[in-house]
Amino acid sequence: MRKVFLALLFIVALSIFAGTTGKIVGRVYDASTKQGLPGVNVIIEGTTMGAATDPDGYFVILNVPPGTYDVTAQMIGYQKMTIKGVQVIADLTVTLEFPLQQTAVEIKKGVVKVAKRPIIKKDVTTSVAIMDAEQMNAMPVNTVTGAVVQSAGVVAAGGLHVRGGRATEVVYVVDGIEMRDPYTGGYDSHIPQISVQETAVFTGGFGAEYGSAQSGVINIVTKEAPSKITINFTGRTNDAMGLTGLQKILDANEQWAYRWGNYTADTTGQIVDSTILDSVYEIRPEKYKRFDWFIGFPIIKKKLALAFSGEITKSDGHIINYEATDRKTFNGKLTIHPSPNIKLTLHGLYNVEYPRWYGASWKFNLDNLPEQKDWSYAFGINFSHALSSNTYWELKFNNYSTFMKYDVFEDGSFDLNGDDYINSTDTTQYYTVVDPYTGDTTIVEVPSDRNGIDDFTDQDNDRNVEIDTLGERGSDWPDLTDYPFTRVQDVNGYITAGYYRGAYHYDEKQIWTLKADFVSQITREHQLKTGVEAKYYEIFNYTVDMASGGNVYMTYTSAYPSSYAAYIQDKMEFKDFIVNAGFRFDLFNPNSYMPADLYHPVTDVSRGGEILNPVKTTWKWKISPRIGFSFPITERDVLHFTYGHYFQIPPMHILYTNNTWDFSGAFPLIGNPDIDAEKTVSYEVGVKHAFNDYMKIDITAYMKDISGLTDTRQIFYTALNYYTLYTNADYGTSKGIEVAIQKFPGGDILPFLTLNISYTFGIARGKASSYRQNYDFTWAGYVIPAEEHYLDWDQRHTLNMSIGFVTKNAGINFLTNYGSGLPWSPPSRGRVQLINTERLPYTLTTNVRAHYDFLIARKLKTSFVVDIYNLFNRKNILGIADAEWYNAYKDEDIYKAAMGAYKDPRNISRSRFVRLGLEIKL
Repeated sequence: MRKVFLALLFIVALSIFAGTTGKIVGRVYDASTKQGLPGVNVIIEGTTMGAATDPDGYFVILNVPPGTYDVTAQMIGYQKMTIKGVQVIADLTVTLEFPLQQTAVEIKKGVVKVAKRPIIKKDVTTSVAIMDAEQMNAMPVNTVTGAVVQSAGVVAAGGLHVRGGRATEVVYVVDGIEMRDPYTGGYDSHIPQISVQETAVFTGGFGAEYGSAQSGVINIVTKEAPSKITINFTGRTNDAMGLTGLQKILDANEQWAYRWGNYTADTTGQIVDSTILDSVYEIRPEKYKRFDWFIGFPIIKKKLALAFSGEITKSDGHIINYEATDRKTFNGKLTIHPSPNIKLTLHGLYNVEYPRWYGASWKFNLDNLPEQKDWSYAFGINFSHALSSNTYWELKFNNYSTFMKYDVFEDGSFDLNGDDYINSTDTTQYYTVVDPYTGDTTIVEVPSDRNGIDDFTDQDNDRNVEIDTLGERGSDWPDLTDYPFTRVQDVNGYITAGYYRGAYHYDEKQIWTLKADFVSQITREHQLKTGVEAKYYEIFNYTVDMASGGNVYMTYTSAYPSSYAAYIQDKMEFKDFIVNAGFRFDLFNPNSYMPADLYHPVTDVSRGGEILNPVKTTWKWKISPRIGFSFPITERDVLHFTYGHYFQIPPMHILYTNNTWDFSGAFPLIGNPDIDAEKTVSYEVGVKHAFNDYMKIDITAYMKDISGLTDTRQIFYTALNYYTLYTNADYGTSKGIEVAIQKFPGGDILPFLTLNISYTFGIARGKASSYRQNYDFTWAGYVIPAEEHYLDWDQRHTLNMSIGFVTKNAGINFLTNYGSGLPWSPPSRGRVQLINTERLPYTLTTNVRAHYDFLIARKLKTSFVVDIYNLFNRKNILGIADAEWYNAYKDEDIYKAAMGAYKDPRNISRSRFVRLGLEIKL
């Protein structure tokens, strides 16, 4: 094994990072004779990048950041020529031609022409949706994720699912940094949309340079500082100019009337319609404010430049506590050119959010739900050295860190006797609760933090809780099970007073990455790309949850795994076809221990906590071949095919949950650090056709075979007692057809019209939608299914349609999203469950963004923006709160049935709302 590994490292190198630059190639020739001109200087204006043509007049410029450039070719004896508006896209090639005219004298003013956007990019061998900043800004979306879900093959259902895969199989890569929580597998950061230069959504396959993803890669490249000062400020709100009042008028029709606080009362004055009462307490016009900015400028011309962007968003949510937003995000990039051949980039990002918890049964007592804080940051240093115009190498070092904390809400402001003063002497706290339905009163004992020190926070994460109101003594969490977390429920089951059960959580996860890449255009047709990479993880997770029945579930995880990888890739660009071929080698060290005998795992079977005969986990390695072809059939038709193997280690909570083997809970669930990688084998074939220079269609068929997915199995360590272990137990298949139609502005017919339409017919089946289905079924007493069924995100038909009308100073964009009904499982009386045999109604939403541009003081380009969401005020069912309730009442009122017994408004789409925006550019 070691010899194989060393041989592979000797032959190839690897990177997990996504491409962040593109390539410009072309030919300079004499306009009269068509002969290639050697030694012509081809430069990218405003930068230090350029190249000289070879003896046949060909040139190549590598490592070009995405963006729009002017490219000039100049030679003594010929009139210089500039092609303006050349758009460079990460990982793709732009081809230019410069036919130069001979001249006897130097002419300062050269030939200028505007670059024509190639309607079909012939070097794309897989399905990828590419959106630049201008396209994203035109659509009524407010986040990068909102733009991503418009791509063919993407379904948003409890996360992003690409072509039938699980949500944890998608990775976000920002400026080469993998921004994914390694413990949960989710994307838990945020990128200011104003800072994004380009977003590429790979759904059909990806080159050997991409790793840690089975289904999709979302490659985001942020803006670099331009050659001249650029300032962009954007503000959006619906809490100005009477918009909150307008909101009530827009939704004054009968079907929405209950949302705005109308109610009925009987002769005694008691409110009798609890459905209306719920909405009085919950639904309201949202107060939303958001401010974005981008500032970029050169500090030293062509030597040093800075770009800084950010976003501040505050919203109280249209449902109290739910979707309330308090977020701050900052992103910066410093670019240094010590010499024309060397580039040094320092970049960083910081994001902090304060999510609010919500529970339908807690809607009258939301303030006493736990408090949460999420924050993350990333920083990196990239060093790039161009050995020539067609060869460069890069060295990258970066860190991504993410944190989360939630704790029991502790309020130090109780006025117990109504005298407007806080009662702060008694160690026991009481207050009186009035039931909103019956008027009954109840005396409730609650924890109260009156001195500013959280009573239920483990300040130093040593698994002891410092309870200062009880005399600053330290106690184990299990000793707190009898501490007063009293709840009061009214006759309808709502919790009107008291606290959420004792729960505390703190985690921090860091990924340190060092990687090197080497790229060379070794011949006119072959571009070789190779590299090496090492990643080191620091995982810490501390959770305690006092569940019902006196069960205490604890997790105290401290893990330090590492991974290594290598890839080699050849991009072959011939006249008649293009090939992207390569393979990657992945190596993972879980750096942990497992019991030698899983049926005798611990020294003390009464409680666990210490592994019996621990054995070091084995290293895991995989080789992934990948290849893609693109065959131009005619000037307007291209056939493409992709085949690849994709592996991914499961999210690390699968490996390290309860790695102390604590059996104190009733149903212990143990992580498996010796688990194998999950695997996807993907195929796709498609054809692209250009109707003209402005409109094209892409039809693609795909199939995926998925194996080794995570689930659980029971292991009995005594005759009566068992624990549950994660293992590679599940599998699935996915297949479908995608159709994408795109029209750019221009042309003889409807030149002001833009279209971006994607339709997906997909079938996603598998043994389980959840990584813990077996565990949940066993707990409930159900039979574990052995056959495949439709997965939770199996949306048969998905249609996304963006229609825009653009003039010189104004524009409007209509974004319509249709999704056929997602599956749901009807209630079953027996032990055998009917899984996803029924369908919810389809969803349909149209959003609009309109803008009008005007100038202030000649240089300030100002845009007034209006966003209207859910234009036609359609109710969509987003989910069901309770299958039993929905099944019983869906024929009477399908919307109330979806909300369940506690009338959970989260299961119904939001009504129409409006936001105003103002954008200023310098």
